[in-house]
Amino acid sequence: MKRLTGIFLMLCALVLAGCNKDNYEAPKSCLTGRIVYEDEAVGLRQTGTGQDYNVLELYQPGFEGTGNIPVYVDQEGNFTVLVYDGTYKLVAKKGYGPWPDTGTELNFDVHGDMQIDFPVTPYYVVRNANFAVDGGQLEVTFDVVRGAFSLIEGDPAKLIESISLYLGKTRFIDDVTFCQKIDAEGLSVGTHTISVNLESADLKKYDMLYARIGVGTKGITQKVYTPGSERVK
Repeated sequence: MKRLTGIFLMLCALVLAGCNKDNYEAPKSCLTGRIVYEDEAVGLRQTGTGQDYNVLELYQPGFEGTGNIPVYVDQEGNFTVLVYDGTYKLVAKKGYGPWPDTGTELNFDVHGDMQIDFPVTPYYVVRNANFAVDGGQLEVTFDVVRGAFSLIEGDPAKLIESISLYLGKTRFIDDVTFCQKIDAEGLSVGTHTISVNLESADLKKYDMLYARIGVGTKGITQKVYTPGSERVK
């Protein structure tokens, strides 16, 4: 009996040792940041599947047994992830953003909470967006500006696939989640104006409406947007 008791106690000790080894303390350092172009946040899609807004990946080089850490970016271009202190590499996930795969990476050390900006060069960006409502009529003016295509010879405007105003019932709006989409009259860089009657039969029923501009590039799944959305009703 004493022998069995001893074996049982030894097995319990081994199990507890294994549990202690596996129960690592949760990460406490908060890494926050933005995806930026020329120091301004880049608006992205946030609805749909998680893969749609998992556009960054975080690696901890030299740390055995760890793969990449997915980094989810919200529609305002912001991200937050809890990590352990250490050395990290942040990269853009290939083929998932509205920008060329240039291999940009950031290498940095984390010692407590920190903030970083991750620079990208989208194919196009939306600048100077103004949302004005007068008597139930929404008028949006904005500029479509060349990003990566400013470095390419030829006419970059020919690669614009869409320029659209998206309206939605909540502040989360993109080409997946919206209640109405109004396309711009032309597909070109420069200043655009899109107008819509918020009191029309299709829109009058909504107590609240939010608006956002999105620009699509031919052959690229993700669009670039104005960061966040604007309440217009």
